[in-house]
Amino acid sequence: MIRAGFGLSVLLWSSAAAAEFRPVEDRPYRYDTIETRTADGVARRFQASRTVVFHKTDTGYAVTVTLDTIDDQAGDEVGAMFRAATGALLDRPIRYQVDASGAIVDVADADSAIALIADAIDRISARRVRSGDARVLTSPLRTLPPERKAAMLRSILTPVIASPTADRTPGQRPVSVPSRPPLAPGTALSGIETTRSAGGIITIEVKASGGVDARATPETHGHDVATPAHLPTATISTTRHIDAATGLLRDARDIAETRLSDGATIHATQIETILTLQLRP
Repeated sequence: MIRAGFGLSVLLWSSAAAAEFRPVEDRPYRYDTIETRTADGVARRFQASRTVVFHKTDTGYAVTVTLDTIDDQAGDEVGAMFRAATGALLDRPIRYQVDASGAIVDVADADSAIALIADAIDRISARRVRSGDARVLTSPLRTLPPERKAAMLRSILTPVIASPTADRTPGQRPVSVPSRPPLAPGTALSGIETTRSAGGIITIEVKASGGVDARATPETHGHDVATPAHLPTATISTTRHIDAATGLLRDARDIAETRLSDGATIHATQIETILTLQLRP
């Protein structure tokens, strides 16, 4: 069962499966993200490809992340919104300062990057593509405090720096997994994390499931959903492969799904995210 307000139930385990943060310096990594959103059998796919470069400094690393390409197979207003918001940062380097352990300590010029995203959404609004959504989105973006703006940009780089999460003893342990779309915010699922280490690769798998707040109904593409006859359920499944030599992610697959029944129909919403990181030739 989901319970609100839980954080991760994480203890500091011994470093038998630890990965040190030692990225390859001054060589470009290719960082790909593919997200597939499926609601009641209708799938939308969004893809972004970035270049990441780590440069050694006295205190850690200066990291540059540049969005190279974006693509979507939605072909609708949702795809237009994705292209506008994500494409605002196309070919615009985002610069981070990362300490020796891999923690992001600074994001340069976050205000201007978020302003570019808000401006792009405004242009979509002016063309009357999902204009209602645009008005809702841009106002909060422009008024976010500096730390929230920086956090949005940190979320681009955070998934690939895996050394802080790889400090695990091989085996299993209970975890509480914070919510993510399509789950309601401020909730968590209880589950099991399994850690394995072999051949220089650390594998971390998380499986969690439970009931969710009935008010957090999944996306149904405009169809009305009757009051749920049964408590909605959710599952989260994540697999990450981490390079122990560099402390960087090799690849990850994350699936979050909700299922809701009104007694006659089961409505299912799933978000699958696939990440890959590899040195460019």
